[in-house]
Amino acid sequence: MEEILGKAQIIRRIHNAALSYKQYLMGKTYMFVFENNHVEVMFKKSTFKHLSGVDTNLNAIDFFKHAIKRNGLRPSEVFFSEDHPFDLAEKKTEHLSGLYKLTIENIKIATDIQTATFTYGLGITNLEVVLCLGPDCDENGNLKSQYMVPYSFRIEEMSDDKYKEIYDVTHIFVKGNSSSKYTELTFGDVNTIKNIQDKTKIKLDETLSRDKDN
Repeated sequence: MEEILGKAQIIRRIHNAALSYKQYLMGKTYMFVFENNHVEVMFKKSTFKHLSGVDTNLNAIDFFKHAIKRNGLRPSEVFFSEDHPFDLAEKKTEHLSGLYKLTIENIKIATDIQTATFTYGLGITNLEVVLCLGPDCDENGNLKSQYMVPYSFRIEEMSDDKYKEIYDVTHIFVKGNSSSKYTELTFGDVNTIKNIQDKTKIKLDETLSRDKDN
C-alpha cells in the first residue's frame, strides 16, 4: 500500500518536473565556463526520461509527452526494478523540479565521477546533486552533435573519492538549440566576460562578447 501511494506521489512529481524542464531547459543549450575551458550541454525532450529514476516501457519521447500532461502518465506506465528501485526514484523526483537551478547558480564541474554502476566523464554539481553528462549519440552509438547531454541525475554528496578533479564554474550562458551563438548570461559577472578564453568567447553573441569597458 505504501508503495502504491508512493507511486502516485512520484508520478505527480514527475509531472511537475516535466513542466519545469519544459519551461527552463528543453530546447536550450547551456555553456558552462571553467578553468579556461567550457562544456556545452543540450537539453532535449528525449533526455528527460533518463533523469526521472523510474522504469517504463514508454520510449523517451512518449514518456515526456505523457509526463507533461496532467494525469497523462498512468500508474501502469511507471514501475520499479533493480536498476530503478522505488526508494531511489522517490529521492530523485523530490529534487527533479529544481534541476534547472544548476544553470543559474554557483556550481562546479567534476570529472571522472564514480557511481555504483558507472563512471561518467563529466558532471555538473552543487556538491549535493550531480547531473552526469555524456556524448549526444543515437541508439546505435553514432555521434549526433558536438554537445554533451544529460545521462543521469544523482542525489548524493560529492565526496573527494567520487571524482578526479573539480572546478568552479565562472560563467553560464544559454542559447536556443537551433541558435549558433549564446545570447544570454545566466550566471557570472558580465564585466569579466572579456577575460574568457577566445576559444570560448567566439561562441558568444557580440552583444555579450563586446568589451564592456569600451
